[in-house]
Amino acid sequence: MVGLIPFILLSIVAVTIAVATFLAPLPWGGVGGGLFIALWALTAISGCHLLLKRKIWRRPPVTLLHVSLLLILLGALTTHLTSHQGMTHLREGQATRTCWMKDEQGAYTLSRNMPFYLALSDFTVTYDADSITPADYISHVVIATTDGEQPTTISMNNPGRVLGYRIYQTSFDDDLRGSTFTISYDPWGTAITYAAYILLAISMVWISLRKKPARDNPQFSIFLFSLITFLFSLFIFHSSLFTRPLVPILRSPMLFLHVGTIMLSYILLVVSIVRRDLLRPAVFLLATGIFLGAVWANISWGTYWSWDPKEAWALITLIAYSLPLHQKSIPWFRSDRNYRLYSILALATLLMTYLGVNLFLGGMHSYA
Repeated sequence: MVGLIPFILLSIVAVTIAVATFLAPLPWGGVGGGLFIALWALTAISGCHLLLKRKIWRRPPVTLLHVSLLLILLGALTTHLTSHQGMTHLREGQATRTCWMKDEQGAYTLSRNMPFYLALSDFTVTYDADSITPADYISHVVIATTDGEQPTTISMNNPGRVLGYRIYQTSFDDDLRGSTFTISYDPWGTAITYAAYILLAISMVWISLRKKPARDNPQFSIFLFSLITFLFSLFIFHSSLFTRPLVPILRSPMLFLHVGTIMLSYILLVVSIVRRDLLRPAVFLLATGIFLGAVWANISWGTYWSWDPKEAWALITLIAYSLPLHQKSIPWFRSDRNYRLYSILALATLLMTYLGVNLFLGGMHSYA
């Protein structure tokens, strides 16, 4: 029973996140946020106890994987405790060192002085060949510190950086003479989280290479078929992008890396219902797609995780499909019949992530 506690707590975490996505705003502030952090802490502590009990250090790649997951939680906690984010608005020719922070009601009413001045020289919009579709929103600014002035160009997917702060192009005035910027400061949480992502990638590759499928192995054949299907689908997806304009924020190489990896993981998750040996690579690909998305979000929005409904349900899906990988701790999954029944039920989380979020919840991932 002790071995089940971490997974019971993790399931409670997933259910809590799922319920919270239907509440607006998400209840991660105040008492709700404190309870949510405590739930994650209990999950992590019970997980560490189980890992020590199982002497997990005898399996280095598995140890590294779980250490990276703990570091991701530590990075998230560090971000929660030490980071801050605000907004500032400038008209052309204006300068400021003040940004506005959110109060307890979520309104930008609290002012904060930054350790630098930001001046807007001019704002421009570049267009596609049709001269109608915006290709990018660009602010030419000057950042002034005690070391001098630095002319900088800030655009979508191209933030400015100074003294540990990142400055993002967020919106602009209707007359194209002013810009609104997001100011983000999170050097420690981001550094810890990115280091954890790297360790997670290393551990997943390490584990995957321990049992390389042979060419005559059905697992290899199914994986190869899925890969060909994925590449064909990606080609169609890539071609379709040129039939309709993309919003500037989506004009990034990360679009194909993030979406492509996620889509391949979905294909393998569906196939894994009948081919259980594909579950691990499917989960690993889903995890990879999620942290690629987190990196892209940090580049575009100034935060690697914002509890957007699509992010939240991707995490729920990852948790749901990771549980059957722990047969030693959850004996119920040792039965193929039980596994397939669970996989069919878990498919609901995948469908919610892929379709349901856009239909029922919206969020930053809903682009017209």
